[in-house]
Amino acid sequence: MAISRKVGIRIDPLDLDTRKAIGTKIPFNKKSIFEANFSTKEQIKSNLINLLLTSQGERIHEPSYGIGLREILFEPNIETSDKIAQLKGLINQNISIHIPQITATDVKVDPIKNTNNLLVKIQYKVLVDGDTNEVSLKL
Repeated sequence: MAISRKVGIRIDPLDLDTRKAIGTKIPFNKKSIFEANFSTKEQIKSNLINLLLTSQGERIHEPSYGIGLREILFEPNIETSDKIAQLKGLINQNISIHIPQITATDVKVDPIKNTNNLLVKIQYKVLVDGDTNEVSLKL
């Protein structure tokens, strides 16, 4: 059976068989806990969310994996531009190391005053086909 596709469009080989799950969706749902991803783009988004929510040292055999946003939430003076710039640099560095299938095109970190909340918004481009997507987390 031949696979027809448009000229110039690149497809990840994992996406060719839509019956095989690639990974687990994040966040988990309440019905069956685990729900599968069947495309690489969905899995990349789940991997990015997982990277943001994992603390460094939490993942076995990969002590540098993770950003640790929860710990950063309660640091004093998180609103300062130096800490925000440091966090953006940490996010970009971890994405380039642990999720090499994408490049972050825009990283926004906005502390919400007087609430100890943090809004993180990352726009990224998938390198295989150039599609863009976005992840937003409010912690």
